[in-house]
Amino acid sequence: MTDAGQSPEDRNTQIVLAMWEGVIGRGDREAVLKYIAPDYVQHAVNLPSGREHVLRLADMIREGNADFKPPARKTLFRTIAQGDMVVVIWEQQQDDPTRPGETYTGHAFDMYRLEDGMIVEHWDDTRKWPTAWKAKGEAAE
Repeated sequence: MTDAGQSPEDRNTQIVLAMWEGVIGRGDREAVLKYIAPDYVQHAVNLPSGREHVLRLADMIREGNADFKPPARKTLFRTIAQGDMVVVIWEQQQDDPTRPGETYTGHAFDMYRLEDGMIVEHWDDTRKWPTAWKAKGEAAE
């Protein structure tokens, strides 16, 4: 336990959720500077590595931008923390690639690695395959 009676995992989870609310929820540059390390590594395909890119994302969220589609609203489903890693699982409406104009309820995740109270790495995945995966011998729908 930490001095405040929290486990490192609980503290890391609180940091990740505070970052999410500040950066993604409000587009708050101060939240970026407080929670995202300068040498932040981004493993997701939509944003390059480096805190400066997260600052730009926060500006786009806060100010709006005709060329920018904000992330779909995500509702917290579950958090899992182990050591310096925190996984946040979200429920959200996602565009259905097999039915243009429609959405489906799916789950997405964000995974973060923290060092010294700062987020230093991020991974995510929110893709839906165009056709459902079927086990060998299972009939297609």
